[in-house]
Amino acid sequence: MNQRDQWLFCEEETLLKNCRVDTYKSSGPGGQRKNKVATAIRLVHKPSGISAQGQETRSQARNKILALRNLRMHIACACRTKQDIEHLLIPDQLAEYFKLSKQQGPKAQAKMRLAIAGGSWCFWPTAALVLDVFDAAEGQLASAARAMNISTGNLASFLRSHRNLLASAQAIRQAHGHSPLH
Repeated sequence: MNQRDQWLFCEEETLLKNCRVDTYKSSGPGGQRKNKVATAIRLVHKPSGISAQGQETRSQARNKILALRNLRMHIACACRTKQDIEHLLIPDQLAEYFKLSKQQGPKAQAKMRLAIAGGSWCFWPTAALVLDVFDAAEGQLASAARAMNISTGNLASFLRSHRNLLASAQAIRQAHGHSPLH
């Protein structure tokens, strides 16, 4: 397992041990209590230098959980790992999210379907793998989908399922000289 995947799959306590934790008073709307207590959390992941914050609630503990979730998202979107798309191996932890779909018709082929909810603990590790494959396919939707044995529509829907995931996919396409996904 590569370093990025170790960060994405590790327990929250382990990930937190590798972070500098800053607390601060958040600004913005929120009434009289907003600026009185330092409940906002900023995490800086020491090995990667990636930072994330949580400041949505007045609970420091809840904001720490949100910051950890955001950190996993930023790691998944920013850190690429080289993939061999000709011989792609889906990690065992993610295999359950690639399910065989039943297609109809005389020319139906056995295809997998990528199905994972945004709130699932494995969403960002799965997103990281998909972005790795998308980058290895030089931002070409059809090539990446073929490598994962899923439909291009399924891949496009997955990439559009979260704004940060879509932004990363757009950056990959731009880096390879392609126009944005629509």
